[in-house]
Amino acid sequence: MLSVRLNGIEAGYLEAQRDGFLSFRYSEAWLKRPAAYQLSMSMPLSTQMYGEAIAGPWFDGLLPDNRNVRETLARRFEIDAGDDYGLLEALGRECPGAVSVMPLDAEQIPEDKIDLAYSVLSVKELADHIRNLPTRPLFVDADGEMRLSLPGVHHKSAVLLVSNAVALSRDRTPTTHILKVDIQGLPDSIRVENFCLRVAGAVGLKVPRSRVYVAEDQTYMLIARYDRMMGERADGTRFLRRLHQEDFCQATGRYPREKYEKDGGPGWKDCFKLLDRTSDPISAKTELLNRAIFQFLIGNPDAHAKNYSLVHRSGRTYLSKLYDLNNAAAFREHYKEQRPRLAMWVGGERNPDTLEPAHWNAFAEDIGLRHELVKRALRDLAGRLPEACRQMRAEFAGSIEDSHLLDIVLEDVSARCARAVAMLDTDRGPRL
Repeated sequence: MLSVRLNGIEAGYLEAQRDGFLSFRYSEAWLKRPAAYQLSMSMPLSTQMYGEAIAGPWFDGLLPDNRNVRETLARRFEIDAGDDYGLLEALGRECPGAVSVMPLDAEQIPEDKIDLAYSVLSVKELADHIRNLPTRPLFVDADGEMRLSLPGVHHKSAVLLVSNAVALSRDRTPTTHILKVDIQGLPDSIRVENFCLRVAGAVGLKVPRSRVYVAEDQTYMLIARYDRMMGERADGTRFLRRLHQEDFCQATGRYPREKYEKDGGPGWKDCFKLLDRTSDPISAKTELLNRAIFQFLIGNPDAHAKNYSLVHRSGRTYLSKLYDLNNAAAFREHYKEQRPRLAMWVGGERNPDTLEPAHWNAFAEDIGLRHELVKRALRDLAGRLPEACRQMRAEFAGSIEDSHLLDIVLEDVSARCARAVAMLDTDRGPRL
């Protein structure tokens, strides 16, 4: 049995049955706390035991999705790659959100009592750590203190930024940034991702801060964690505070392998329905609508349910900032064939190149919004996005964040926006 902590306090217990299936239950002490909050929308506060059908997908969602990464981590800790319980036991000290998975006898330390402990990396040390990511995923140390888990399929780690220097967290110190490197076989993928994030911010979407850097010959991107913030103690001193979060797969009880709608994952209808349970559904749905349109226009094929999250803070639930953006066209030369597909269908259609007004009308009905509102939002963003891309392209020119791939992104996005406006112009419905 393992102790599941929220903000450093034991909230419940994770168990593995003989068949390997997981179960979770809240502790009596947590349920009695005045400020107790739920681990997930799929696991409301209750005395009941949540079995594999609910607990399995949620805890699996804390771990890396990439099979090779899981196998490398499993070999390092001498456990089976399919053993979620064993991997969480080894890696669960620092997870997404406010969660940590600890031994039962580990001391409970509220996060405002945690003394910051970290090791600042020299440029050479950082470069060496990045080079070793394929054999040492997440920068984990089987014999030392670096134990953390991050979902996703790409090579990354969580780090602490201290006076503009990258540091490794020690003991229970929270991390502040995600460090990402290029997707294997796709050079400059982080530069494209950084560009897309910055463009999203320029058109008004809520995104985390991101920048590209180089350590020796190693290029990397730092993204500020949206699930971290500064808190203040009673004496006025400040501390790093974890914010609890969960992705849409976890919130709807889906395994990471089901993240794409075609594989049984949430579609837009499920996602918008989930927002009915947030603290401000109207604002959340407006933001998600703009994100759905942006993902289509930017040409991102991986806007699946694990790339949308909810943050639970001080009794309120809201959409997290937008993350994991990209553009497929930038990497077309690396594929024999690129079939454009959407991670979540629009009005029953997966091919973004064949969307018609009828598909957007059906999409509007699925998510419970008026046709006119959806198409007005599409026209507005399609009109503004090309100029935002051009301005960001000019800003990046000649900098460390520049890449020739950004020209392809600009061309691709501009063409898609033009097609979207032309499509709306042929719509026989009310003029927008």
